Amino acid sequence: MKFVIDKNILLEALVNVTRAIGARTTIPILNGIKFDLTENGLSLLASDSELTIKMNIPEKDIKNIESFGNIIIQSKYILEIIRKMPTDTIYFETVDNSKIKIYTDNNEYNLNCYDINDYPHISLDESKDPVEIKASTLKNIINETSYAVSTQEVRPLLTGINLKIYEDLLECIATDSYRLAKKNIKLEKSANVAVNIVIPGKSINELEKILSDEDEIVVMHIFNNKILFKYKNIQFQTNLLSGTYPDTSHFIPTEFAYIINLDLRNFNDAVDRASLLAQSKDKNIVRVVINDKLMVISSSASEIGKTEEKLNIECNNKEKLEVAFSSRYMLEALKVIKDDNILLLINSDDKPILIKSVKDESLVELILPVKTY
Repeated sequence: MKFVIDKNILLEALVNVTRAIGARTTIPILNGIKFDLTENGLSLLASDSELTIKMNIPEKDIKNIESFGNIIIQSKYILEIIRKMPTDTIYFETVDNSKIKIYTDNNEYNLNCYDINDYPHISLDESKDPVEIKASTLKNIINETSYAVSTQEVRPLLTGINLKIYEDLLECIATDSYRLAKKNIKLEKSANVAVNIVIPGKSINELEKILSDEDEIVVMHIFNNKILFKYKNIQFQTNLLSGTYPDTSHFIPTEFAYIINLDLRNFNDAVDRASLLAQSKDKNIVRVVINDKLMVISSSASEIGKTEEKLNIECNNKEKLEVAFSSRYMLEALKVIKDDNILLLINSDDKPILIKSVKDESLVELILPVKTY
């Protein structure tokens, strides 16, 4: 294998595929990136056996090809080598099919490579009934829900995002049992099959980093145990979490005693400031008192002091209400809302708090209050 390529073209591909390299893989060869050069161009593939990313660089984007071939290059070094190369044109040449020489006019690296025959076979299958979605839409869905995914392995299914599709309705849910984010959208084309799967949170967050805000189409090939996303010249495949995601519909109230209209920025900033003196730094509990048109947000720490923030609000209920919640959970929920105004929907101090945009009905967020006595 011998070719010449532009540094930035190769660097983009390497940055994308190395997202699939596991931090603690037990199979040494999966620390490598598979380079495969054919008449169609250069493909780079990386996998940790659960997540696989393949990126194709077409032949027209390669400056020169002298011979075809494939090799497994250690990922630990190749990304930084290419990133720090002094020129835009980089030469690759295999030596005895076991080493790779990477060089420019002024410097040279010689790396030992893995045996290509030891690399596991990975199939990137396509389904008969794929689902199409715009990249910008999928990116927004992930942004608006993935923050609520659980990081605790005690309940493995909650470490993923539940994706449901029925005809032209796509529903995405994430919860760690203390908070929940739910997003509904209409697809431009109805799906031919019903879908109810759980995608690992780690994988879906890596996908979000690859997607752009463009209207380029992402094609989803969905199976019982895996899902393949095809986007531009990238194939992104991840295993699915096995099991049935818990039904969360009964957690979301439909009627509310308190409907509070707030300026998002003012509320966000007030909660953020109040949380500075919160007693517990892991949860950052703040207390809120709602009394007619006034909201008072406070926190205290016995060894530090206390703070209080006041906001003018619109509320349908004049009865006084006191409630406490995690400021971190609230701030993370507010962060994904793009509207200027939000609605806080509350029933009592021990029932779920809903956060919704005034204009966007497709996104519902929920956090549980905290009893402080």
